[in-house]
Amino acid sequence: MLGPKGIQALTVSDRTLTNPVVLRFALRQLLDAPAKSVGTLIGVVVSVFLMAQQMSILLGILGRVAAFADGTNVDLWVLSVATENADITDSLPLTRVAEAASTEGVAWAAPVVQGMSRLTRPDGVRELVKGVGVERPRYAGLARTLAHGTRAEHLHGPGRLFINWNDRPSYGFPAPGERVEIGGRTAFVAGFFDGLDPHGSYSYVFANLDDARAILDFAPERTTFVAAGVAPGADVLAVRARLQARMPDTRVVTGDELRSMETGFFLQRTPVGLVFGMGTVVAALVGALIVAITLYSSVIDRLRDYGTLKALGATRGDLLRLLLAQAWLFFGVGSAIGLLGFFVVNVHATQAPMQSPPWMIATVLGTAFVSCTGASVLAIRRVLSIDPAIVFRG
Repeated sequence: MLGPKGIQALTVSDRTLTNPVVLRFALRQLLDAPAKSVGTLIGVVVSVFLMAQQMSILLGILGRVAAFADGTNVDLWVLSVATENADITDSLPLTRVAEAASTEGVAWAAPVVQGMSRLTRPDGVRELVKGVGVERPRYAGLARTLAHGTRAEHLHGPGRLFINWNDRPSYGFPAPGERVEIGGRTAFVAGFFDGLDPHGSYSYVFANLDDARAILDFAPERTTFVAAGVAPGADVLAVRARLQARMPDTRVVTGDELRSMETGFFLQRTPVGLVFGMGTVVAALVGALIVAITLYSSVIDRLRDYGTLKALGATRGDLLRLLLAQAWLFFGVGSAIGLLGFFVVNVHATQAPMQSPPWMIATVLGTAFVSCTGASVLAIRRVLSIDPAIVFRG
């Protein structure tokens, strides 16, 4: 409890509390019960950390789900209507490539084939891979990011493969020119790509179109996708509409729409979104509950202090600012520590699929601020209902 000098320090000539005094009093109250305050602070830290972690992992998983859409430089994709995402595909007649290329506003069109195969590791284990075949000289559909020293032209020639830079340990750190076996055929590592890590139990490999057809046993008159580029100055959506009208038995999508197809299918067919979404909500509720209990308990412990403040002329606004200052102190310090812990984990857990764009951090901070502010409602209602006459009661 605060003594007379402490109460006197909280008032000024007009019997109202100033902002610096409110902050000092709020901090003093928290320091009067250090164990309780530390426990509350830990609750906010854990809440912010878990919210950031859950959201970042979900975003990281969705990033891998949409890796193919995000990791390739293609304006428009022509798909079979039976294609639900980049993993569940059907094929199209190869003649669709010429139809797309001759459509107004299309600068170029190229076939892209894909299918599953096996790439043999040095220890004899056959790893599941998704082979993607791209056509020279444009190599449309190839991974956007190639490793240092690798150029798209390195795929030109028989039996050439690009493998993921991150998958090199699985294959004994192969060097360019080293032999590998894929789909029962001999091939050579021609280079590496990066930034295309799938979410499934397979890895991507890229090959030139003819080799991919042979490896995947893919019919020469069919293609999985038609990749199309929009002519300079043409409107992407207008060109997409023309392509869709010309080929109504197909599905024409932009890169962003393909990404939405991927992530939407994944979220609808798996419980991952629900699990991580519920984890984020529970983390926010836990932090709010802990702050609410602490603030309300603090009010109950200091009823006479608040009654004295009201008797000395503190307004409802003064008391409101006092309790909000306490809640916001917990928010500020707890959020800073929680996010610091999250960034430390994010930096060191390099294998975890975690993404933390600025909007996600802002969302976490906004949620923590709202939850801490909302948690002070019960305490505020109790303080505002205090009768100043409590000071004179035994």
